[in-house]
Parts: sequence; structure tokens; C-alpha cells
Amino acid sequence: EMLQKDSDKPFFMAIGISKPHLSWRVPEEYFDMYNLDDVKIPEHRKDDLDDILTPSGKKKFAPSDDYKWVNQDQELFRRAVRAYMAASTYADECVGVMLDALRKSPHFDNTIVVVWGDHGWHLGEKMKFRKGTLWSESTRVPLIIRLPGMQGKQVTKRVVNLIDLYPTLNELCGLPEKTNIDGRSVAPLFKHPDMKWDYPSL
Repeated sequence: EMLQKDSDKPFFMAIGISKPHLSWRVPEEYFDMYNLDDVKIPEHRKDDLDDILTPSGKKKFAPSDDYKWVNQDQELFRRAVRAYMAASTYADECVGVMLDALRKSPHFDNTIVVVWGDHGWHLGEKMKFRKGTLWSESTRVPLIIRLPGMQGKQVTKRVVNLIDLYPTLNELCGLPEKTNIDGRSVAPLFKHPDMKWDYPSL
């Protein structure tokens, strides 16, 4: 509804989709897209925590309770993975509904679209389920940015942070630069995705 309205000045829309966050309750048709017998449990090592020790030489981490529960039965594990896939597909379709509405609106040719997740997810890796770790499964997130006039997909392998989104949008929209904030604009990567990028991610 909002996108179909004309606007004589720029506007910002933020739209949150809660899936694939728990609970993985979505319409059954999204579960039906994935045959349980074909679902593969993500590869993970059962000894992956053995070499992470405390200074006194004891194991620092143990399998999470969620992992121990789901790992007791391989069908249960596959059901959990399928539920995550179903919820992710549902979220993907929600994004599609919004992008279709944008395409049909008067704003498509001058709108920047950013799609991102707030955290990753363990599906057995490191013998964990859920989030809340500093391993890449939990800290890496999807990040897709579409600019007006883009002709196709381009990929950068440079590491950026969600804290960079504000200064990036600020620059792309031609707004005055703010020097008292953290993060940096990643706008140069749109023109040169392979450029040198000596900024670490903490």
C-alpha cells in the first residue's frame, strides 16, 4: 500500500521479517517443498570442540543441549533442518512479495534495496544449534544491496559489517557525512568489488 503512493520527497522504509527465527511455524506448503528423505544434515565433526581448551587444558566447550536433543535421532535432526529450510523459504517469498510491489510502484527506478539478516545460525556445526557464538556460522549474515540502474549481479568477497550500512546509505543518498559514527561506507565496492579493502571485522 505504501509503495503504491506517490511521494514528492524521499522516504525510508524498514520492514522486518521474523522468519526463519524460531518458532519454525510456517504454512505447510513450505514444508511440502522439501522431501524429508532428501534432506541432508549439514556436515559437522563430532570432535570439533576437542581442541578448544581452557588454560588448564580442559575442554572449554561442550555440545549444546539443543544439539544433544536433536542428535539423538537422525530423522528428528532432518526434521529440524527441513523446518529451518521451510521457514527460510517462507521468508524468501515474503521478500519477493515486497520486491514485486516495488517493481509495480513508481519508486522502482530510484530506490535502494538492502536485504540482510541480523545473525547466522548453527545447524549442528560445532555441535551447536541456534546462534550466540563467535563462530562464522553465527556471525556471518546474508547481505544483498541493489542500487538503481544495476544491470546484473556482482559479488565482493571483502568483509564488511552491518554497522557500515548507515554510512553507506548516507553516501549513496548524497546526505551530509557524519563523522561521529562508527562504520564506513562500502559504496566504493559497488564500482570496484575487488578493490583493496584493508578493514578488519571485529
